[in-house]
Amino acid sequence: MSDMSFLKLSDISIGYPDKNRTKTVQSNLNLSADRGELIALIGKNGCGKSTLIRSIACLQPIYNGKIHLENKDLVNLKPEMRARLLSVVLTGQHSVASFNVRELVSIGRDPYTGWLGSLSERDNKIISDAMIMTHLEGFDDRNIYELSDGERQRVFIARALAQDTPLILLDEPTSHLDLSNRINILLLLQKLARDTGKTILISTHELETAMQVADKLWLMEYGKGVIVGAPEDLVLNGSFEEMFHNSSYGFGKEYGSFIVQKNLDKYITTHVNNPDGLMARWTTKALSRKGYKIIPDAAVELFVNEDNNSWTLKFNDEIVVAYSIEEALRSLSYLN
Repeated sequence: MSDMSFLKLSDISIGYPDKNRTKTVQSNLNLSADRGELIALIGKNGCGKSTLIRSIACLQPIYNGKIHLENKDLVNLKPEMRARLLSVVLTGQHSVASFNVRELVSIGRDPYTGWLGSLSERDNKIISDAMIMTHLEGFDDRNIYELSDGERQRVFIARALAQDTPLILLDEPTSHLDLSNRINILLLLQKLARDTGKTILISTHELETAMQVADKLWLMEYGKGVIVGAPEDLVLNGSFEEMFHNSSYGFGKEYGSFIVQKNLDKYITTHVNNPDGLMARWTTKALSRKGYKIIPDAAVELFVNEDNNSWTLKFNDEIVVAYSIEEALRSLSYLN
């Protein structure tokens, strides 16, 4: 990136107090972001994701370096000016049960009105627009405690939108949500970045979903800095494989997903009439789950036939036909 990057982190070191000393988790980070990007910050627990989010938000100090947003030194800005440049949604920001939805979203206008200031017609329009963009129409008078976790998270995102800042930071916005809400929140953030031109930086453990919605990933490893790139480039150059690999799991380039490393101590030969078909693929997954390694000349043979949705097992002179993977696996256990 050039020196005119929208967000620029220069040689920053981050950490937190630990008893009588400071524990540094990342040193000399140099990162940048452009306008309108959705960036997902990803890494293992304890690598410093939340610390980086809080440090950019100036909620905790950096130990050296500079953070510039729109060429302004964030650390040295007055809080009221900083609040017009960035908004933050932190994990656990839910101690607001006494508010209704519109009241909470309206807090986003405080940097412009002050705590006791009245809302102008423009303020109210910005609040209403934020609620529309986060699908909260008709929620105005609903109390926060009445909402589901997913609805509550949308309210906090709407509050950040009402603050009308060019940068929005979110720390683990999908934690504690079910699968449907996790995906919907990430899709919402993708749409907001595209439609509003705001830069949105999130920390998340939702790697496989983030790869499908984020414009850029920041891959963080404890003490080793951050690798930056488009999701597809980080897959192709092996960054995911290197970071997410141990004896229990690995990252598969072909499908962009994690693969559990299994102990394959049994052997089988498969014959398929459509090697690229779904039956062949899911049969292979099922065999791996049960500890089977596919080799050319095993004693047990399995014929997968997509034409009639059948699985035929052959062992010595015995032949068994099954019409589901479950039935085939059960028969396989009897043959062995």
